[in-house]
Amino acid sequence: MGAYLSAPVTEKEGEEGGNDMFEFGVCAMQGWRTDMEDAHMVVLDMEGHDKDHQSRPRTSLFGVFDGHGGKEVAKFAAAHIPSTIATTEAYTIGGDMGKALSDAFLNLDLLLLKEENKAELKALKGNDGEEGEGGGDAGMTVNSSQLPDALLEALGVSGDSGYVFKIVKSSNGQMRITGDGGEADEEEEGEEAAEGASVVEIVTADGDVRPVEDAGAAAAITTAAAAAAADRSNDLRSPFSDADGDAANTNGKTRKRKSEMDVDSQQSGGDGEVSTEDGPATSIGNDAPKEMLIEELSGSREEDWQGPAAGCTAVCAMVRNGDLIVANAGDSRCVLSRNGQAVALTQDHKPMDPEEYDRIIKAGGFVADGRVNGSLNLSRALGDLEYKQSKNLPPEAQMVTAFPEIRSEKLQPGTDEFLILACDGIWDVLTNQEAVDFVRERLLVGKTPKQICEEACDHCLAPDTSGCGKGCDNMSIVVSVFKGSQLAAQAMQARGQAAPS
Repeated sequence: MGAYLSAPVTEKEGEEGGNDMFEFGVCAMQGWRTDMEDAHMVVLDMEGHDKDHQSRPRTSLFGVFDGHGGKEVAKFAAAHIPSTIATTEAYTIGGDMGKALSDAFLNLDLLLLKEENKAELKALKGNDGEEGEGGGDAGMTVNSSQLPDALLEALGVSGDSGYVFKIVKSSNGQMRITGDGGEADEEEEGEEAAEGASVVEIVTADGDVRPVEDAGAAAAITTAAAAAAADRSNDLRSPFSDADGDAANTNGKTRKRKSEMDVDSQQSGGDGEVSTEDGPATSIGNDAPKEMLIEELSGSREEDWQGPAAGCTAVCAMVRNGDLIVANAGDSRCVLSRNGQAVALTQDHKPMDPEEYDRIIKAGGFVADGRVNGSLNLSRALGDLEYKQSKNLPPEAQMVTAFPEIRSEKLQPGTDEFLILACDGIWDVLTNQEAVDFVRERLLVGKTPKQICEEACDHCLAPDTSGCGKGCDNMSIVVSVFKGSQLAAQAMQARGQAAPS
């Protein structure tokens, strides 16, 4: 179930803005998770146009990124996807926005491996994993497949379950071992263990905690974890090493559950536009053949920089020349309200989907418990370089691929009302139509997009963590209203009536 706080963090990061085409609002809330893992970006005009400069089409871009294994990839993507799109040949010359988005997603993986981006990525990562809620140090990890059968039998865990144990030494000397990739729980009140004592606990996937009574078993697990950590440090490999080799886990973590990340809230610029910081990210050979993308990715991995171990979903919606182009990798979503009806512009990418499953198997992977190699519960993502190590396969054929699914819609002026982009923290609770209804009802009583986003986060928040996990994740949502719609006119009228005189 992952690690949860004893009480949710309900403070919200939000922003709002607009131009003559859109009015948008954003809200991001940490919720029950021990850290914030989402990022987002809004760029109302990628060309920097004003009303006097219409020689090129105005291009607007919205995006949501839901990270796992560390916050750095989601934050990096939110900061650099716009400029990465703008430097593709498909954008600057060809005018093929679907290809521009696809190339940008693939190029983002290459940017993650550039030595010049190392400092930025490490800064974005911050202190993730250094301390848990109870102040313990981040510990070693070991997969159940690395433990002796006799020990697994004693623990009641099978070797092929994909279960991962994490050993954490807390500040009072206790050692805890947690399953499901979770962090150590808060220390229970009572007698503290002596400094350096090894107290090992197993936290099962459903959140139950039980101690390992056998001191020998606890010691064996600790030893195995230390050996696994040493192996990992010696065997870090290029993301495009042989397909039949073992994929390196650069941070020793399974993706059994998402880790915590910080939201990447962009600062508002003039005229309601949202600016993105210029970083050291560089352009990757525009529209290079896919074979060259593989070679560049393989060759750019320096010995002293293995790239980040984290990954993130990515959903981006571009509006240009009356066209709506959506790129998606993962399980974040984009939904269009067309005269009150939800139009799904994305589909979730899960390992058990037939097309995704077939690709994973052909790339040399397997699916267990609905997860790639028993670990990652997504089949497409930015980052996650350890799943992209088959040098004989193009990027879109890797076990996990950044190659997005593209969908285009011709906008219908007047009837197309608004876009919703959100991470699975929202979609786990609301269906596409429920989300459209939620937004629409509130627009018609005079609430702003930002207010509606804030209410959506509160609405989706679970009262506690005793359930199935719905409503316990981070939440990020972007609502962008088309000003030319009939609904927008009604909303503005309602807002004027609701405003104090």
